[in-house]
Amino acid sequence: MTNIREVQLGFLKIKNSIGTFQDGFSRFVNITLKLLFLLIVFTTYDELKDQYKDVEKQGLYFIVFFLLCGLVTYIALKKNIKTNKILVAIITFSLIIRLIWIWSIDSIPVSDFAGMYERSQLVLEGDYYIFKGNHYYARFPHLTIIVLYFAVIRRFFTYPLITIKIINVLCSTVSVILIYFIVKEVFGSKVKGIWASFIAAIYPPIILYTAVYCGENMAIPFYLLSVYFFILVIKGKKPLKFLFFSALSLTIGNFFRMVAPVVVIAYIMYLLIYFEKSIKEKAVAIIYIVGAFIIPLILVSTLLRVSTITEFNLWKGSESSWTSILKGTNFDSWGRWNEEDARIVDKYNDDYEDIENACKEIVKERLTTASYRQLAEFYIRKYTGQWRNGDFSGVFWATLDLEEEGIRLNLFENSDMYNQLMYVIVITTTYIGLFNKRQYLKNKLVNLFYFIFCGYGLLFLITESQDRYSFIVCWLFLILPFSIFEGNKFFPFAKKLEEEKISTYSNEKVIS
Repeated sequence: MTNIREVQLGFLKIKNSIGTFQDGFSRFVNITLKLLFLLIVFTTYDELKDQYKDVEKQGLYFIVFFLLCGLVTYIALKKNIKTNKILVAIITFSLIIRLIWIWSIDSIPVSDFAGMYERSQLVLEGDYYIFKGNHYYARFPHLTIIVLYFAVIRRFFTYPLITIKIINVLCSTVSVILIYFIVKEVFGSKVKGIWASFIAAIYPPIILYTAVYCGENMAIPFYLLSVYFFILVIKGKKPLKFLFFSALSLTIGNFFRMVAPVVVIAYIMYLLIYFEKSIKEKAVAIIYIVGAFIIPLILVSTLLRVSTITEFNLWKGSESSWTSILKGTNFDSWGRWNEEDARIVDKYNDDYEDIENACKEIVKERLTTASYRQLAEFYIRKYTGQWRNGDFSGVFWATLDLEEEGIRLNLFENSDMYNQLMYVIVITTTYIGLFNKRQYLKNKLVNLFYFIFCGYGLLFLITESQDRYSFIVCWLFLILPFSIFEGNKFFPFAKKLEEEKISTYSNEKVIS
């Protein structure tokens, strides 16, 4: 009996040690994010003040209209209308405003998007030289799938640009639905899920980018579906092997915007730190995630090479990724694209090793010769610049190179105030939510989204920066604001709407 008691005490000590480590790590991440988000709050607020100075009368109409829509949602909840009915109304509303937007603007592919769309015609003609040698899509093969996607649309549809925008609208609307289910599971509240879906319905970036021909539109719903599947497994609502579908969804999204490894790392970190299962179960879970993510990527990449469509793997082209890191350390351009660093490819005649070595030397020189003050100023400005824009430049990319007659609803001048105000609200509430200890210490799922933000924040600090790059993860700010309060604290009337008890603060038994 004494031995059994000692073993039990031993396990209890181990469990307490794990719990102490979890809390300590959560506090460390939380303290770090309080500083990082405070910088974003100040920057976005300054941007809002600039927009307020130039606000147009029409811009105020957007604010009033969406406030009235929010009031209608509040009344519907207060009258205890079933959440399913409210959700259907929000989805319909979401679909309508997105359709109005894409029909109000004759947007065209521009910049990289124009290149991908135009080159897709070569694919239809069976000419694949653009994916080989030192051509653009051989240097950046992660864009291959989008070119092929455009080719398929052009092959089967008479009006390909309209078709692409309609698909974008459908993907954006699906994202609204997925946000509802994710928030409902994370915070154990259908009411929070309804509000999250409503905010997603009127969230500027995922409305505006439906008129932009970028892969993120296709990628985001698959990223969200992956997160939802992952959460279901963590909460014990799906068996461990269901992580296969989580990773598979993520790898599909990765084909359209190849930055999903950040999410994979976040999953692994969460499983190692917070998944309160045996080492064996943790190992199996990680194998499901990594295997189901990597194997399809390798298979598709190999198939394209065997078919002589491409020459290089999708994740590594004929140009070193160090060229992006080089641009990301340019002090004069604040880490953005610049002509000086772009010329290095021509300077070394497209030689992979010479370019990579030169980039490493230049990066090393920049970082070691700059003072600590210069480095701090550079990275703070680069970091805040990446997250300052309320629509992630959605209006800019949608209206770029358009004549005035092609824009029937001019959001470039009229929506800036609304876009930034909405962003300030979600960023500020996300920041305040960091002070809610019960969320990040007890509701451990919240930390998954903090990990994802940290991962992308670090990625954008290291590589070349553009406003639109962070669009792929803008959905984080539809979820994290709801950590600001517990349950339905500010919606006492909503208790009747909670038709089922949703487990939030404890992991249920995982079905194996």
